[in-house]
Amino acid sequence: MKRNIVIHRKITWLLLFSVFSLLVAYWFVYTSKKSIESTNIHINNTHELIVTVQTCITSVVETGIVPSSLLDSLNQLSHANNDFTAALPILHQLILAHKPAAEIKDQLYKMLREEKALLTQRKYANGKVVKRVTNGMYIGRTGAFLLVAIILLMVNKDITRHKETQQKLIEAIEEARKAKKMQEQFLANMSHEIRTPMNGIKGMTDLMLETPLTEKQKDMAGMIKRSINTLLVVINDILDFSKIKAGKLHIEKIDLSIKEVMKNTVSLFAHPLQSKALPLQVSIDPNIPEHLTGDPHRLNQILNNLLSNAIKFTNEGHIKISVAIQEQTPDTITLLFTVTDTGVGIPAESIAYIFDSFSQASQDISRRFGGTGLGLTICKQLLQLQGGDISVKSTVGKGTSFQFYLPFGINLNFMPDNSANTNKPEYEYPLAGKQVLVAEDNEINQKLIEFVLRKAGGTVTIANNGEEAIQHLQQNNLYDLIIMDLQMPKMDGYATTYYIRNNLRLKTPIIAMTATAMKDEQWQCLHAGMNEYMTKPFEFGELYKRIASLVD
Repeated sequence: MKRNIVIHRKITWLLLFSVFSLLVAYWFVYTSKKSIESTNIHINNTHELIVTVQTCITSVVETGIVPSSLLDSLNQLSHANNDFTAALPILHQLILAHKPAAEIKDQLYKMLREEKALLTQRKYANGKVVKRVTNGMYIGRTGAFLLVAIILLMVNKDITRHKETQQKLIEAIEEARKAKKMQEQFLANMSHEIRTPMNGIKGMTDLMLETPLTEKQKDMAGMIKRSINTLLVVINDILDFSKIKAGKLHIEKIDLSIKEVMKNTVSLFAHPLQSKALPLQVSIDPNIPEHLTGDPHRLNQILNNLLSNAIKFTNEGHIKISVAIQEQTPDTITLLFTVTDTGVGIPAESIAYIFDSFSQASQDISRRFGGTGLGLTICKQLLQLQGGDISVKSTVGKGTSFQFYLPFGINLNFMPDNSANTNKPEYEYPLAGKQVLVAEDNEINQKLIEFVLRKAGGTVTIANNGEEAIQHLQQNNLYDLIIMDLQMPKMDGYATTYYIRNNLRLKTPIIAMTATAMKDEQWQCLHAGMNEYMTKPFEFGELYKRIASLVD
């Protein structure tokens, strides 16, 4: 941008100089023209004076007198030309004195010689003016040409630099595009590497919850599952490239219970609270409706962050969490959450920027307590995305109180979803008597999906990659369903599906299962010929529902 301004400024100066040069040249030509015209008038008058004087001489020679008409012409011409200022009065005196013709003739010859000398001088002066104008024009043209050439060379140099800068910018943009592709590929790989083991952890936890367990074991397994769900939300936010690019997160509007959210939050921190012997007091306004609509995962994320900080910075005393009604209408309710601790507190000079990215209350906080300084920033952004906000009050050595408000919808038509709580399939045996081919390279996920499908009544065949899946299909094309992982060695899910649809000409339903979950991947799967698309980790009930819709 700065280079463009420099070029435009030089072009502007060039235009201004051109206009100034034209004005000077015009003034110079105009004044020279006036001077030449004036000189030419004097020369013409001089010619007429000479002719008149010669006529007077001829008249004196022939008649001995000067006609009055010639004297009048001589007076007018000499007055206009400012000549004969001294000689003309003498001529008049000679004529009035009736001097001899010889004396009058001598005076006229004297006047003639004087006028011819003036004519010579005026012609010389006129020639000098013309020469000066000519030289001035040559010098002006040469100077203007040189200056314009210098400015054009400078502009050309700047334009060359501008083109070089533009080329560098193009190269930088291309590098940025390559970096973007590399980033997207990196995120895809990381998504796959993180989601794949998470699928095994979540799936095995769900299976464990369906087995006979003691109350304590169920409670512990439930906490594992809730932790997994919270972690999955964070992973989804980090790895969803479209959300990162847009700079915003998706906020859900689903049924939630404030009591359930608070219970989940408190259960996650039971051990650290017990280890520090910190009592936790929870107060929930009983007038809060049981069923609201909002995003329980985001609320849980905010509460987890605030409660985690409260425990981290509190060594003795207590921690309080209260939920009260700030405002309520027939359809909506705004709740006020307060998390108070008796910890180390925040210095007054640090409160103004603790919600900024990578900011902490003091320089030794990270060293003493850990953390990146992003937690409170994320809390504030999540709240503002949902129409809420957060504030803080703190006294060093006495504790801190975080207070945030958040609007929710009131769910007047709540319908309990028993399947979500029991993890039992909507259809008891959707694969009864059916054969299923599973293309999956991860051993844990193989065991998990095999157990889930056998539980649904199906006969399962496992293929470690796309090539093995095609070999099984060539040997037995009677499979009723194919579960296809997308990232596999030798032959991935896309290539395998293309071969099944175009070479084997099979119409067997294919459900894509991916741990990548990148932007537009669902469209790519359906475009490749797959029938359904699911991300890992998956819910058993959701998988059974998809199977029931595809298998007769």
